[in-house]
Amino acid sequence: MDTLKDWKIVSLLVCVFAMVREIRPIEPFFTSYLKSMNFTLDQINEEIYAVGTYSCLVLAIVIFLITDYFRYKPLIIADGIAGILTYALLLGTPSLFRVQMEQVFFGFFYSSEVAFTTYLYAKVDNKQYYQKITSLVKASMLFGRFLSGLIAQTIVSTHLLDEVYLLYISIFSTSFVTLWTLVLPKVEHSLYFHRNKELPVNIKLKLSNGVAIDDNASNNVPKNSIVNTFKEVKQMIFNDFQSAYENTYVVKKCVWWIFAVVGQIIVATYIQVLWEDVNQNKKKLMNGAVESIHTLCGAAGAYAVGHLSYDWKNVGDIIFSVGTFVLALLLFIIYYCNSLWILYLLYISFGTCYQILLTITTSEVAKHIKPDSYGLIFGFNLFMSLLIISIFTLLFIQGLIVVIGTKNQILTVSLLFASMSIILFVTAVRKWKK
Repeated sequence: MDTLKDWKIVSLLVCVFAMVREIRPIEPFFTSYLKSMNFTLDQINEEIYAVGTYSCLVLAIVIFLITDYFRYKPLIIADGIAGILTYALLLGTPSLFRVQMEQVFFGFFYSSEVAFTTYLYAKVDNKQYYQKITSLVKASMLFGRFLSGLIAQTIVSTHLLDEVYLLYISIFSTSFVTLWTLVLPKVEHSLYFHRNKELPVNIKLKLSNGVAIDDNASNNVPKNSIVNTFKEVKQMIFNDFQSAYENTYVVKKCVWWIFAVVGQIIVATYIQVLWEDVNQNKKKLMNGAVESIHTLCGAAGAYAVGHLSYDWKNVGDIIFSVGTFVLALLLFIIYYCNSLWILYLLYISFGTCYQILLTITTSEVAKHIKPDSYGLIFGFNLFMSLLIISIFTLLFIQGLIVVIGTKNQILTVSLLFASMSIILFVTAVRKWKK
């Protein structure tokens, strides 16, 4: 699939999938919906969202390997089915167990998000299209989230439909994408278990940092062979890890990525609980509108950064030190704030700043690793983020040590970002002195 026509057709199919998949208007009001089902905020915090966190952790690495083994498309179909089950389990008057099972399916749905991007990479062999592919899929997802928030807020604010219709629309969209996956063409090869016969091996690739690496895993597999044994796959994965993480710049960026994603997931997961807690006067919630604006601002910031031309390797530490401090400061203000509208504004500002910094970090890591190992490295980074979140959930949300409450969770993330900012500032000063 090297022709421009074929590339556009497959990209269009995947972008439609990515966009409609994100139209789940129940999400901005998910906490509110659970509360209407007579679940308390403590139950939602400690017994429901915690299950989703553990599910994502267990499934993150497993899904990466089975996605490669089954060559993407079956996992994309399973992703749609998991989405249907996620929201179907909430119909009627669900018990706590049913909602916890919903979080398990959501964990699969969330963790399998990488499948449709890597599917597109595998289907379009020409790497010159990879950057366009990534931006198109990301833009489609963000536009879908924007529509989702807009639909949700319109329904809630106008009272045209009952809140349960947010659930019906979410089920309809996940059902549509499940059927849509059936028209996606099959992938004949994958990165590890089903290696493309025509891929040459041991081709040296010179990265922007001047380091020459093997583009095809340096696995000494004869040309035109297919790697399909677990032992060979394990060696290829090890080689990709070694190639990436022996670069200290990649390690530094990956560490920032891991902890930044930890902070963002905690904030995004529990911010609705905080909004419900602060909204004592029972004002009309604007969660859908906030998520729409949050998505658009984040997308605009990420797009703008993509057109900046900086040597991030030299100036990145000081810029990231300031940017990470801004994230810490915004969360610190959120901790002390009791105004719902100011909380909305602070959340939008936090999301925009986070998306800008994450976009820079992601592109910098991608520049300094082998193109084919992108999914592996970021899959591992996500696994580490989820592992840290799971430990945090066990210790401080479910209360193995102490239950710290939603506001203190926000304060903890603020202190995490402040610590990262200080470390980056010290690193920048030391580099400047040298």
